[in-house]
Parts: sequence; structure tokens; C-alpha cells
Amino acid sequence: MAEKYTGSACTGAFGLIGAALLALAFAACSGVPSSPEGVAKKLLRAHGGAEKATRLRSYAAKGFIKDMSSDLIARNFALDVYRKGDLYKHLIANAPGGKLADVIVLYFDGTTSREWLKGRGVHEVPTMELGLLKYRFPDCIQWAQTAAGELLPVAKQDSVVRVRYTDGPNVVTLAVDRTTWLLSGVEVRSSTDTVAAFAERYDHYTDLAGIPFPQEFKATFRGAPYYEYLLSVIDLEANLPDSLFGVTSEDTIGVTGGAAQPQEPSQR
Repeated sequence: MAEKYTGSACTGAFGLIGAALLALAFAACSGVPSSPEGVAKKLLRAHGGAEKATRLRSYAAKGFIKDMSSDLIARNFALDVYRKGDLYKHLIANAPGGKLADVIVLYFDGTTSREWLKGRGVHEVPTMELGLLKYRFPDCIQWAQTAAGELLPVAKQDSVVRVRYTDGPNVVTLAVDRTTWLLSGVEVRSSTDTVAAFAERYDHYTDLAGIPFPQEFKATFRGAPYYEYLLSVIDLEANLPDSLFGVTSEDTIGVTGGAAQPQEPSQR
């Protein structure tokens, strides 16, 4: 049976249409593109264009990651981040007094995410973070150029413009700063699991030979704080061997007292 609309329902529908039209009119007057394609183009230009955005997919960086497990003591751990195309790795080191006490290695080989922990060796981990590279900085900048999206209504007080995309089971929302048109954040939700949601925010951009790069990364997972880190040194287009993107003896030698041999991955 066809759905029957009452007068009040029609009034509500027209109200929503009117609000959307007003939002588009405001966007047009405030310099905000009227289409998701227009926002994507401004985002790409702000990050230096296609050639420079491609260069962002290869880097080595050092910084500090906040200890999210304690609200009482402010602690930071040393962090190394490596990226080469579809390969990704980060290493967290706990070294009080300059002496390495523990290390965590997380890496993604383009298909599977794995983690190395002291006493446990290597095991697979959910890919909600590492496996979403194409939706995160910097990949989403170029991904948005060909993806079909929906420009969400823009209010006068909004500091960002949001574009929502549906990609298979994932609903991806990009937030773009209205002043600089740099990437402000991403959110990824699963259409099959409404609880599963990953969000990452980017701030404190630095200029790397004309290429903007965020130094601050903050993330939440399932609504809870997930990580927060600051990159103080960034080496763009670093020469990184593929062998780096795993657990090497150099990663764990200080923790184990000798060169550790990575174990075969096992399902957690």
C-alpha cells in the first residue's frame, strides 16, 4: 500500500526543502561551492594540486603520542610514523630516562593490519584504523575527486563544509575548513554496524616546500578517545625500503635484550 502523506507531513517536507534551499543560497553567497565536486576541487588546490597531494603518500615522521589510558598523569610516548603508498607503520616506544622499556609496532601491508607486542609476538588486529587509509589524510584528498558525494547543508556559523560519501558498507564524511580549504577531519561509519565509527581530526598544518601537512592528529573510535599525537619532524618523500613495513630486529632489540625474530601472524 502506498504511503499516505498528511497535510502536516507535507508541511514538514516543504520545510526541509526550504531549509536546504536556504543553505545552498547561503553557500553560494559565502564562497562555498554548491556541489560536492566543487568542494573536492578546492580541497585539492589547497593541498597543492594533484602532483603535490601524491607526494604526501610517502613520508617518515617523528613525534609524541599521548597516553590515553590515564586521566591523572599526563604522559607522552615517542612515536615514529612511516608511509609508502599503501604501506603504513607506526612504532610507539616507552623509554623513561632514555632507556627503552617497551615498544608497540602496528603496520598495514595493504591488506591486513598487524601488531607486535612484547611477549605476544605478531597478531592480526581489526582494520578499522589502519585499513581505512584511502579515507584518511592524505589519500582522501584525491579519492574525493572521483567519488560521488553529497554536500551537507552549511549554516552561517559552521567553520567547516562537510561532504558525505557512501562507499560500499562505509559512510564517509569529509570536513573541509571554510577558511583555508584544508582537510579538517574525516569520519567513517559502517552502514551494517551503527556502533562502529572512526573519526580523525587534523590541525596545526605546517608548510613542507609548498605542501600543507598536519602536525596534530586526534582520533576517536566508537565515540571514545582513541589516540592523539603530534608530529614534530616530517621527512616528505623519504627513501623507505619495503622491508621496513613489518617488525624488524631494530624495532625490538632494545626491549628483548637481543634481536627479536618476528613470529608468524596469528588470529587474535
